[in-house]
Amino acid sequence: MTPIGSAIALGMAAIAGACLATQAGINAQLGRYLGHPLWATFVSFAIGTLVIVPLLVLWRAPAPGLTAAMNGPWWIWTGGAIGVFFVTAALVLAPQTGIAAFLGAMIAGQLLASLVIDHFGLIGLPIRPLTLSRVLGTALIVAGVLVTQHPRTP
Repeated sequence: MTPIGSAIALGMAAIAGACLATQAGINAQLGRYLGHPLWATFVSFAIGTLVIVPLLVLWRAPAPGLTAAMNGPWWIWTGGAIGVFFVTAALVLAPQTGIAAFLGAMIAGQLLASLVIDHFGLIGLPIRPLTLSRVLGTALIVAGVLVTQHPRTP
C-alpha cells in the first residue's frame, strides 16, 4: 500500500472508531427508551439489515457462495453473535464507565487479542511474530485505559 493509501485507510479507520463511540451512546439511549438493552441490540441489527440490503443491490454484489461457506470452519459463523455481544456490552457498559473508558478498554482487548492472533496466525491469517515495539505499543494503550479510569463524582 502506498503512503497515501495507508493514510487514507488509517483516516477511514479513525472515522470508524468515531462512529463506534457515537454508536455506543446512541444505542445506550435507545435501550433506555425501549426499556431493555436487548431490544436496542435487536433494533440496531434490524436497521443495519435495512441499510445493507439496498447497498447489496446498488453495488450488484453477487449471491454468496453458501456451499463453500458451509464447508468452511465452524467459527466463520460466529461474527454475528460476537456483534450482538459487542453492541449489547457497549450500550450497557458505556453509560457506566463512560464512552472513552469503555472504548479504551475495548481497544486494549482488541490489541491484546490481535497480538495473539497475529503471532500464531489464528483464524486463517498470516503469522506476524511479536515484536518489542508491538508489545510496548499495546502496553501504552492498556496504560492509557487505566489512566482514563477515575472515580465517579456524585
